Amino acid sequence: MLISRRDFLELSALSGAGLTVSNQLNPLRVLAQSGSSMSHQGAAAPAKWPLAPEFRRVKSLNQNWQFIRVDHSTNETAAPAPSAGWTAVNVPHTVRLEPFNASGMRNFQGICWYEKQLEILPEWQGHTLHLVFQGAMQVTDVWLNDTHLTTHYGGYLPFVVDISDHVNAKASSSNLLRLRLDNRDHPEVPPGKPQDRLDFVYFGGLYRSVELRVLSPLHISDTFLADKPAGGGIFVTYPEVAQDAATVQVQTDVANTSSSSRYAKVRQDLRGPSGSIVASSEVPAEVPASSAKTVTQTLHVRDPLLWHPYRPHLYQLHTVILESERAEDKNTPVDDQYTRIGIRRFRIDKQDGLFINGERFFSLGANRHQDHPYVGYALPASAHYRDAIKLRDAGFTSYRSHYPQDPAFMDACDDLGILAIISNPGWQFMGDEVFRKRVYQNAREVIRRDRNRPSVLLWEAQLNETDNDLVAAALYRIVHEEYPAEDCYAAGDRLTHPVEGFDGWDVEYSRNNGSKPLWVREWGDQVDNWTDQQGSVRVPRDWGETPMLVQASSHLQALDAIYAKLSGALEPGTARAAGADLWAGVDYYRGYHQQPFYGSPLDLFRLPKFDYYFFQSQRPADPKASYAGSGPMIFIANFATFQSPTTVTVFSNCEQVRLTQNGKQVGTQKPDMGYHLPHPPFTFHLEQFSELHSMLFATGVAKPGTAIGNVKAEGFIGGAVVAVHEISAPGVPTQLKLMLDDCGRGMVADGADWVRVYAHICDSRGTTYPGGEDEVTFLVSGEGQLIGDADLLANPMRAQAGIATGLIQATTRAGTITVEAQAFGLKSATLHWASQPNGVA
Repeated sequence: MLISRRDFLELSALSGAGLTVSNQLNPLRVLAQSGSSMSHQGAAAPAKWPLAPEFRRVKSLNQNWQFIRVDHSTNETAAPAPSAGWTAVNVPHTVRLEPFNASGMRNFQGICWYEKQLEILPEWQGHTLHLVFQGAMQVTDVWLNDTHLTTHYGGYLPFVVDISDHVNAKASSSNLLRLRLDNRDHPEVPPGKPQDRLDFVYFGGLYRSVELRVLSPLHISDTFLADKPAGGGIFVTYPEVAQDAATVQVQTDVANTSSSSRYAKVRQDLRGPSGSIVASSEVPAEVPASSAKTVTQTLHVRDPLLWHPYRPHLYQLHTVILESERAEDKNTPVDDQYTRIGIRRFRIDKQDGLFINGERFFSLGANRHQDHPYVGYALPASAHYRDAIKLRDAGFTSYRSHYPQDPAFMDACDDLGILAIISNPGWQFMGDEVFRKRVYQNAREVIRRDRNRPSVLLWEAQLNETDNDLVAAALYRIVHEEYPAEDCYAAGDRLTHPVEGFDGWDVEYSRNNGSKPLWVREWGDQVDNWTDQQGSVRVPRDWGETPMLVQASSHLQALDAIYAKLSGALEPGTARAAGADLWAGVDYYRGYHQQPFYGSPLDLFRLPKFDYYFFQSQRPADPKASYAGSGPMIFIANFATFQSPTTVTVFSNCEQVRLTQNGKQVGTQKPDMGYHLPHPPFTFHLEQFSELHSMLFATGVAKPGTAIGNVKAEGFIGGAVVAVHEISAPGVPTQLKLMLDDCGRGMVADGADWVRVYAHICDSRGTTYPGGEDEVTFLVSGEGQLIGDADLLANPMRAQAGIATGLIQATTRAGTITVEAQAFGLKSATLHWASQPNGVA
């Protein structure tokens, strides 16, 4: 069982006394706490991010939208009348709440509208005003005051609209912002493939954040509006990186939207992980009227703390633009921006794999789709961050997807040490010339959005599992044009035919012939055929322990084969893998199949299967080895019921495991032999878990001393017990227990943030009953509300393997939220917590 680093350090200080983890509400209890306990003396906890600028005005537009969905199939371009049933919503927002199983074309595809009155202050006259949309699915038309401003094609990348010349700046003026979103299939919009043939889902809505930026006429340009290769905004690279010194190069694009030349100074202050300034630079610049000028500055850092997945040290770069009427006059700050960076150097070699700052590193990672039951793509920042916490705590050190992820997920990658493979939106589809032009633009914008993030390792410019012959050469050129640095790596599958002007990707996935470095982009999924799509790893959590053991065993064998190749001699025509990403880390919905994908260690509600603990057992055992995703763990992959197998698998990264059954020692063993894994499993053979009538202990009928199926596993390192997992046979369900799955990320009262609450069906001792399928009803009061109803099978919800999940959304007022869970014949449970003030301008 997982022992959090904080709990391990605190408990081990007590000489190991009482170091116990029971299964009464586990495995969720400690997992849900892991986000708040990932720290040790080797790295400081991440500072609050993002930081608000000091001199530019950034206003969140996430609240107080009006929304309407057009449920009939039309191509109308006029918004429905005010009497048509508009509703008030907050962003992130989904076009429609979907049923628990949204696979197989069950989700809404069509048109919806959003409206919002913008507050434009008179003093902003003469300023530059930008609307920034982080993600809207997937064709978006934008009007302001009935003037059509733009149509944006694509749902996975931001877009920015300059509204400076279209607003009414008078105090009493109205500024109506109107959006029309269409998430229907569109062959000219990447990914392009129709959803009924797609392995994921085009969920609709204004599903990522929106903001208004109020800028001085002299300001840092927007990367997307500037549209300059390797330019616009702020671009940070690292010409020299060593343990004793590093060079940080900062390129700042300063825009002047006024009608006269402006004199400026560009100041850079770089703060280290401790918060102190470690390097500064200030240079003058004259920016001509209605133009922009690029300023390049070099910062020298002595003894830098380098970014690494195990040690993700982060620096904060503060860029300030100061302005004066004349070059000799005193400067006044007019604009600024914070950029979070990590000083690091990547090198990928076909013989030896990945090196980070000169240190060899193999990354075991997972792919991730961004959807969630009921809300589709509309995950708040906290939910993205919780996904990253759970994946990192499983030991995964890289991620990949088929499209760019939410900025909050990327923030978590920077914070927690997750290497990022940033993918161009695409999947098994190549369109016409318009489609290809948008593919090229997406490749540029992917890099422009994430180029300063320390976590980004590979730019996957290709279209996934597609014949890229028509676009590969151009995409490769775009990647290196947009990121002209030594450790820039474009990644993709090796082409099946030679293409003029293209010698292959810098890092190749499938069909790699040994001439290029290798990354295993997807592994671990096996199916009987691509129509029925059943297989040994595709296991819903509620199928129970035997299917989950089969899933874990299949992944174990496949990963062992990967590690065998890492340690052995290279065969001719092969390269050594630099990393390998499981398909996939979290179960997700699919367009072309009525079943969700069930082959992940985390289910749709982010509850762990046995498989999760197998992967966790491969992480470093030393809690000081890594800022996140390390520490001793142990887990008994068994429910200890009448039907449970008595050949028991224990997953642990400890040196030895001692197993005790009903107080009697079964044995102390080292890991099983014959594996190449860092930490092979432990196999024990036990007696039956319970006597025939021993479950009567739950009602007090059983005679004293009756064996109740208790099993305890203790993990040893250096002769000391460092992790314990204890399970007991579950008795008759008598009560409900509630758990808040916040992973240490507090709930914000913004009207859109939500958190999962797990209702466990338990016996009288609080042991979760894994066969529980009771219908659980959630009642919410205070400053929260439940997402979903009976029509979506959300409330009441039938428990899966003894756990029912409710999604609780915050109101716009901070305060106490109370959730009560009820089920027929079971004692109800109540949980209280408080949401935090929004604190957004």
